[in-house]
Amino acid sequence: MSTPHGRRRSELGQTLVIVALGMVALVAMVGVVIDVGMQWAANRDSQNGSDATAHAGTVVIMEYLAGDSTLSDVQVEAAVVAMAAEVGVDLEGAEYVQYLPDADTGELEPVLMGIDVGYGGPIPAGAQGIAAITSRTHETLLAKVVGVTELTATTDAIAVTGPVPTPCPQGLTCPLLPVTVSNTQVTCDGQNKAVVTELEWDLESDLIVPLCGNFAGGVGWIDWTPPAGGDSELAEEICNPDTSITLPDWFFVTATGNTNSAGVETCLEEWLNKPILIPLFDDTCGIDPIDDPCPEEEAATGQQSWYHFPTYAAFYLTGVYIQGMDAAICDTGNGATSCLTGRFIDTAGTGTVGQYIPPDPDDQTISDFFAVQLVR
Repeated sequence: MSTPHGRRRSELGQTLVIVALGMVALVAMVGVVIDVGMQWAANRDSQNGSDATAHAGTVVIMEYLAGDSTLSDVQVEAAVVAMAAEVGVDLEGAEYVQYLPDADTGELEPVLMGIDVGYGGPIPAGAQGIAAITSRTHETLLAKVVGVTELTATTDAIAVTGPVPTPCPQGLTCPLLPVTVSNTQVTCDGQNKAVVTELEWDLESDLIVPLCGNFAGGVGWIDWTPPAGGDSELAEEICNPDTSITLPDWFFVTATGNTNSAGVETCLEEWLNKPILIPLFDDTCGIDPIDDPCPEEEAATGQQSWYHFPTYAAFYLTGVYIQGMDAAICDTGNGATSCLTGRFIDTAGTGTVGQYIPPDPDDQTISDFFAVQLVR
């Protein structure tokens, strides 16, 4: 005959078994959540790596199509390998792609060329981009119980390059001047330091672009031939512009804010009431980072900085006040005593790219502006 005491011990044993099974299930659920989360993170990191790797190789192709005939597969491979290592992914493969119209829809589509990056020859004729495959491996938590110690996420991406429409108004020739402003609105902080905002510049609106003090992030004056420079060279480049550049890339900015140079102001005044081209920047750095982004420990703090230009803008210049004596015009409550006035007409350098067709010397419709775009 069972006693109440015996029943209590039996019930207690059953409860312990249920609790133990519940704990196992709970631990298993937590393990699954962690493993799934780690796999999702690895997939995200691998995709970011694929995007960056394809982009890096395609930038080299862009520079080649824009006229640098010294570049070959060697430089493409170096860019791809270096970027994969920098972002911490394993490079599984990279292949050249064309960018051709679909036979049915006419829309441009990337087409694999069957030529691997690293084959050692010239950049293949017709190549407009790179298809990259990368992977990221991580250790498992719960899956180790069944012998699976690690999982790998593999992703791919395709980037292409090609000409984009010039932002210069049709029928006009716009000079590229050695001055840059942020791709978003910039103001001064009352202490004459530049503050970059997240507000987009308004197209076709009359604007005051303040020249704040000499701090990184403000309007910058570009040295096309570092380490040379100075106000005299800057003025000459503005009076007689003959430089072209390819984007995206990093460029050396010798000074920010107000140059306080009569020669620079005089040369800029030659372009009053005309459209000019200026690069827009989205990042600054205390060193030349070669590839973006800038290492956090090398953030720019003042003069002699590197600026990252992702795009151009056409700017219609209406006023030049750079000698620090025009607070009545330039100060909109932010402490600026110098500024440029005008309006943005258009921008180019990012966005949808077109099929590259080798330029005909007699055909002036081919754009000199190239962009890199992720298409898959």
